[in-house]
Amino acid sequence: MKKINNLVSKIKYLLKKKIWLSFSVKLNANTKLEGYNKIFKGANIENSKVGFGSYIGINTFLPKSDIGRFSTIGPEVKLVSGKHPAHDFVSIHPAFYSTRKQAGFTFVSENKFEELSKEKYSIKIGNDVWIGAHVLIMEGVVIGDGAIIGSGAIVSKNIEPYSINVGNPIKEIGKRFEEEEIKKLLELKWWNKDLKWIMENADKFDNLTNIFK
Repeated sequence: MKKINNLVSKIKYLLKKKIWLSFSVKLNANTKLEGYNKIFKGANIENSKVGFGSYIGINTFLPKSDIGRFSTIGPEVKLVSGKHPAHDFVSIHPAFYSTRKQAGFTFVSENKFEELSKEKYSIKIGNDVWIGAHVLIMEGVVIGDGAIIGSGAIVSKNIEPYSINVGNPIKEIGKRFEEEEIKKLLELKWWNKDLKWIMENADKFDNLTNIFK
């Protein structure tokens, strides 16, 4: 009976917040969904925060991720966790720096290198961000508000707000707007406005100049 009551409570919560979850989505008690979210099948958002209006594509793997509002994340987007000692250490094999026995053994009695981030969230994806299919995002990366990441990119560094980025290694190829316009948008923070304001001004979103009138 307790399990049934818990299930009913979860369903009521999802309906109230207008959250749509496909089957096989992985989430847990530490997953926070602000509402009006759509998460497609096979996605993993355990220990993540997903902002209002954001949706996540099929088989996307973004645990421990801080995802802003109104962001669009395509299918097969993956968080790449963990680091390796590329310098100083003679070998990159974990047996020489980790006690976790990843290969079934270790030569050290204490950890000598931090492989995994201890931060609450491994990556931060801003508001109004668009991420194409099959993008890899390295641990520790911050993607600025309004940014675009082209399909297949490997995001190994922080991304500027309202920038357009593609490739491997990832490269900025332009900005969505002029610098002064970007500054105004970052000051406006329209994604933090209440739903009433957004609905009243939605018709103006097809032209940047309209929103500042």
